[in-house]
Amino acid sequence: MLYLSAFFLGTCETLHVNAAQGLIPAIVKQEDLLDANARFASGQIVAAQFIGPPLGVAMFNVSMSLPFLADAATFAGSAALVSRVPDEHAVEPPTTKILSDIKEGIRYTIETLSLRRLTEILTVVNFFYFAANSLLVLYNEDLLGGNKITFTALSVGAASGTVISRLFLDKITTRLGKTRTLEVSLWAWAFATIGLAVAWEPILAIVMHLVLGIGSGWWIALNTTLRQQITPTRMLGRMNAVSRTVTWGIVPFGALFGGVAARVFGLRGPFIISAVVMTGYALFAKRLLKPVEHDISRLDIRA
Repeated sequence: MLYLSAFFLGTCETLHVNAAQGLIPAIVKQEDLLDANARFASGQIVAAQFIGPPLGVAMFNVSMSLPFLADAATFAGSAALVSRVPDEHAVEPPTTKILSDIKEGIRYTIETLSLRRLTEILTVVNFFYFAANSLLVLYNEDLLGGNKITFTALSVGAASGTVISRLFLDKITTRLGKTRTLEVSLWAWAFATIGLAVAWEPILAIVMHLVLGIGSGWWIALNTTLRQQITPTRMLGRMNAVSRTVTWGIVPFGALFGGVAARVFGLRGPFIISAVVMTGYALFAKRLLKPVEHDISRLDIRA
């Protein structure tokens, strides 16, 4: 029953995220889309990383079933709220089959160079990031000499950076532009992973996780917004499904690679490999993001 419930929840979460990313452009003005996506991502992180865990522990101490009942209540409440969103952008009932939609989404993502490039970059970044991050417990204990508090601080540091990034997002995109901000995100990841690869004490690693989170916050908001703006409305759900399947489906393979790399090169090995890859992407960011810059220019002209 637990396995079935976990599978069902994971499936529904996938449907929810794809639908949410497709719904936001339908109810938010184009000029407010970047801020809306940043708020959406920050809200998810605040709830999942800062509010949910301590609240869950407190409820569990009262009753073991209370957190699950509360979770069910929040799902029901969320469904009620979503049902009240005006259906101003209703479409005709689908006339295609799911398999055909999947194929069309894959084909569109591959043929649209900017979307393909954003997906490729995030897939590789996730692979090597989680190759290292899957070893965070051992990294904290064996390399940093940390404890449970420092491990929590590492996780909270990354989440805090993502939330903080929203405070500077509008200013940095106005000053540098969207493509340059994506480049800065890649450099933030490179700087942070280099720091993590050489870190010898917890404070440095916590600061690097904060920087990592800031870069992630900028990338998430911009990546989501650009994909929404580039993609026609009817293709949003299909494109999101393809992108998320690839970029997140690679994660367990990255974790597996991290374990093998740690056995072969030592515990610091996956972190060094991750730093090398991130630095390479940062160095070639301008060339890699050229198709994205082209589509941004096209969108600006059309606007």
